[in-house]
Amino acid sequence: MTPSALKRACDQCHNLKEKCRRPNTIATCERCHRLRQKCQTIRNLAKAGRKPRAASTLSYKLPATNLGSNQQSLAALCSVKSADPPYPYFNHPFDEAVTSNPALFPQLDRWDRHFLNLMKDMVAPSPLDKYLIGPSFHESHHRSFVQNMLQPTPVLKNAAVACAAVLFGDNYAQYTQTSVQVGHRRAALAVSELRALKILEEQDLVTALVLGVAMVTFAMHVANGQSFLISRYTLALVKPVYPSVLRMDPSIMDYLMCLVSTETFECLLTSRTPTLRINESDRLNVVDRYLGLTSPLFAHLYDICEVSSLLRGAGGRLSIQTAQRLDEIHESLMQWRASPPSDFLKHFSPTEAAVMLAQAKVLQLAALLIVHRLYYPFGTYTKEALQLSRSIIAEFDGVWQLTGHSLPCTSLAYLIACFEITGPGERAAAIDKSMRVVTFSKQLQIRSQKTLLSVWAAKDAGTLTHWFSIGDTIDR
Repeated sequence: MTPSALKRACDQCHNLKEKCRRPNTIATCERCHRLRQKCQTIRNLAKAGRKPRAASTLSYKLPATNLGSNQQSLAALCSVKSADPPYPYFNHPFDEAVTSNPALFPQLDRWDRHFLNLMKDMVAPSPLDKYLIGPSFHESHHRSFVQNMLQPTPVLKNAAVACAAVLFGDNYAQYTQTSVQVGHRRAALAVSELRALKILEEQDLVTALVLGVAMVTFAMHVANGQSFLISRYTLALVKPVYPSVLRMDPSIMDYLMCLVSTETFECLLTSRTPTLRINESDRLNVVDRYLGLTSPLFAHLYDICEVSSLLRGAGGRLSIQTAQRLDEIHESLMQWRASPPSDFLKHFSPTEAAVMLAQAKVLQLAALLIVHRLYYPFGTYTKEALQLSRSIIAEFDGVWQLTGHSLPCTSLAYLIACFEITGPGERAAAIDKSMRVVTFSKQLQIRSQKTLLSVWAAKDAGTLTHWFSIGDTIDR
């Protein structure tokens, strides 16, 4: 670095308007050294004098692309031959926005930048919306995604590209093959960065959570994605500093709950104990962007997993202590009620409120059905189990009639209800309905259907009798 360059801030510090400190002319600045990023000053010199008022925009904000202004096809712009015409909404110049600030994205190729452009400019409805409990969270969630793209460290850029690629590949056929190639390449880098991450300060904690959620999202959109292992690893990384999360912005806790729900749902099926128990008091009077009013329930779901794991280890023998614990869990679930904040109806529409209450009801009933099956093997006490099963499915049908959409984060609850179905006609209808109930990704739809078929086959063959054995029967 030349002495003249030393007088100027490096590109990253300049973009973020941070003080650029270097001990000498050849050293990396303190900030780039701490964030383990390349320190360089390659931007053109700005003209002297005050900028015109019309040009006084922050240099690190990506400019909006003019969607639909260019009628050239994507295939022509990319020099890629394709039998399927691109989706009309995305006909805009390739790399139009992100290349306007190359210092932000020096390591991305044209397809990486293209997927980021699509996601950055997408307005409601967006592929990101399917994760949210209601449209009120669209703007903040989309803004959060874009902000993660703009982080000075490349860690979250890799994760953002991986997620954007698979989201568009899942929705639009012309992107499917490319999205898999781009997504896997960037996801591999992001996972390596997650494994190398050490939580030394608050920003490291935020990075770990956002990176973990992004990689879980990617994993649930691809075959053999290992979303459970990613969520479990990230939660183990965060667990020692969990009290710090409670003191941070509440939206950070939403990311943690996304990981907790991913791990907990898998633990319920496989009778393992989750990494982290979220106390019910930690999430009272909170509306979670993914889980609505349901996050306090996860304290009880943790306890169910723990008892199920004990029963699995004991071969199904229900000791006096375990039976008492199960009684306590059952009573707590019967008494549990969603706890909306006092100004709940001022911030959310009646439809959103109804969806959140239905989500809470579905997960509560599913938890009660699991407890029932921990008490009683499959094939016994079927009347009580079918009542719970039908109540769960009725909630799904009610929300569908009201909104035309499914409930987010409730795929497992639907499976739990369907495990009780015995008739071939009802089972075929349940498989068909799963396509509209399980909407997170096509891969999750495939896994859900395989899970139902595996459990039904094991029940019919008499090899599945206890809840804690379900994990052994599932063809994953």
